[in-house]
Order: sequence, then C-alpha cells, then structure tokens
Amino acid sequence: MATPISTWFRYVLVATAMMNLGGSFIFAPPIFNRYDMLGFPQNTHPLYLWIISIWILIFGIGYLWLAFTAKSEPLFIAVAAAAKLVFAVLFFAFYLVGDLPLITALPGSGDLLFAIAFIYWLLQERKPNY
Repeated sequence: MATPISTWFRYVLVATAMMNLGGSFIFAPPIFNRYDMLGFPQNTHPLYLWIISIWILIFGIGYLWLAFTAKSEPLFIAVAAAAKLVFAVLFFAFYLVGDLPLITALPGSGDLLFAIAFIYWLLQERKPNY
C-alpha cells in the first residue's frame, strides 16, 4: 500500500501538472500551427504533435491524481523524473547547437527543476524510518 506524500511534494505535483497542461496546449496542432513565437519548427506533421501533446497531458493528469490522493507512487515519479530530465536536456542541447532559440529552451529549465525535485523526493522516500 502506498504511503502518504508530504505537503511540499503535493505542491510540486500541482505546479508540475499546471506546467504540463500549458505544455500540452502549446504542442496541440490547432495552437502549434498558428503559434510561431516560441521558435518551434513549423513543418511538423500533426500526428507527432498530437502524440507529444497527449503524453504531456497524461503525465499532467497523473501528477494531479497523485497530488489529490496524496499517495506515494515512486515508480511513476521515477519515470516522470527521467522524462523531465531528458526533455530539459533535449531542449538545451538543441539550443546549444543553434536549432532552437533561447526562448524555446527556457521551458526546459522548468522541467529540469521539477526533475531535481522528483529525484530529491525519491531519495527521501528511500530513507529508512527508524
């Protein structure tokens, strides 16, 4: 049975969910195809955009679910931490090679901060309670 999670981590989960909700809208083709301010490539097939948008939304719903139920799910958080870390690294890597403008890489810093918070929580979760 899952153990309750701390209040600070519930706030992190809600904040992450809100960021994911925004991210899912940005990648959704109806918005993405008319929204060039962030410097994303505009010749992307809608199938790929919908896949990205839906997965970002699904993770966001998962974060909200954990925040509202206050139950510990270390495997989900570990997968989410890895995904957020990879997302952040990809944004910065493409920025560093000149394929994305800085304003496009900035959302990656949010993902990096949330990945660090997730990893910190996972390390705290593994500590034995004496």
